Amino acid sequence: MPKTTCLLAVLSTILIQNMDAPTSCWAQAVTEINQTGQLADLSGLAWVGGDKFIAVHDAKTDAAEMLKPRVAQLELPRDLRGIVHTDLHFTFNGTTPNDLESIAKIPGSTEFLLAESGDSMQDSSVQRIYKAKLQNGQLKIVSQTQWPVKITNVEATAIAKLGDTYVFVFAERADNKPATELSWIILNPNTMKFDTQVSRITFKSPDTDRFNRVIVGLDIDQKGSIYSVSAFDAESADLPNPDNGPYASGVYEIGKIGLINNVPTIELYPEPRERALVDGFKIESIAVRSAKGNQRTQIFFGTDDENYGGVLRQVTP
Repeated sequence: MPKTTCLLAVLSTILIQNMDAPTSCWAQAVTEINQTGQLADLSGLAWVGGDKFIAVHDAKTDAAEMLKPRVAQLELPRDLRGIVHTDLHFTFNGTTPNDLESIAKIPGSTEFLLAESGDSMQDSSVQRIYKAKLQNGQLKIVSQTQWPVKITNVEATAIAKLGDTYVFVFAERADNKPATELSWIILNPNTMKFDTQVSRITFKSPDTDRFNRVIVGLDIDQKGSIYSVSAFDAESADLPNPDNGPYASGVYEIGKIGLINNVPTIELYPEPRERALVDGFKIESIAVRSAKGNQRTQIFFGTDDENYGGVLRQVTP
């Protein structure tokens, strides 16, 4: 298997109750087809088409989490059996991704960017962005690049297509801060090269009393509307046993991205437009789906509820 293309060679297995999932050698990927078991955390979410989504899991590369899956392919329920999800383990160039916190679809394609959070600003080895392509229903990692800037805990990314220009949008979660910087940079998705200039605008938390993480999820619809997620995480509040919560989240429409004098520009609304408040769940990912006809954009979210696992749900219009 060529080292630079590291195709996701998938070994499939149906999970049976009380049976451990198989372990692969690191040149391969293990697929766990799981229709009734607990859904793992959904730290990033992207709509594929129809009822299908792709999510990423924020597993680390320490000994405790090295064998955990990194990616999930999801399909909305058709009956009482619930969501069908297929978990994937993968390596690229011999390396296992660390803390994948977001995934962004490249508009008009079947390609996606999977981004590490960069939770250590001084360590470039955990500041990588992977490009993946969906082929015949299987996700293949095709290339890797470094983040264009040094980052710390970016949990939200999205890509907008403005004419022939692709714009990569991202934000740091900004623990216990009143605001974060919403940033954007031009991207060539074919070469995976970023422009040298990063633009930024300050985004204030929708509710500093309710949330202690300013932005933990982003997506952009076909009209350029920007959607974000803010959250309360017990860990950032130094509460005991934080992996059991409590949690709270909010989904907002916060502004628009477009071209002004052929320059990508983000304009924020004077106040974020609340689309949902969700107590008891820690939303960390959001994906907009284009509805048929003249219906409004449909918003789906995924949660990372730590010991409780994850859920995928739709926001009420």
